[in-house]
Amino acid sequence: MDIESTFLNALSAETRHNRLLGGMIRITREYLEKLTSVDFSRDVALAATVMIDDRETLIGVARYVRTPDAHACEFAIVIADEWQGRSIGARLMQKLIAVARARGLSEMYGEVLSSNRRMLEFCRWLGFALGRSPDDPTVTRATLKL
Repeated sequence: MDIESTFLNALSAETRHNRLLGGMIRITREYLEKLTSVDFSRDVALAATVMIDDRETLIGVARYVRTPDAHACEFAIVIADEWQGRSIGARLMQKLIAVARARGLSEMYGEVLSSNRRMLEFCRWLGFALGRSPDDPTVTRATLKL
């Protein structure tokens, strides 16, 4: 879990704020275990890594978790600050969408802070429709019919 811990601890305060919908979660061993324990029969997690100084470095993660009815999934993505804007997120999300379609899911959605304009534009570019979250006016729901 060192690669994941290093990745999360290196994220800027702004990236953490946007990714965690404003919450600042303490990076504990339990939190890392929750993030890295994936039931691949239901859910998917993709990671982008590069070799830097002969060491594998995590630079991005995209994942989805199926809803209880198993027909839809909620996505999440985070890219290391210095790697943002280099199409890594686009490649990860396009692959994640393709896997969800191949597994027969009908919809993918994600919750994005309404102030996170870059992410909202990214979701639009991917074909997601944007709408208000019914639970929180500071959050926009991005939805893609698969």
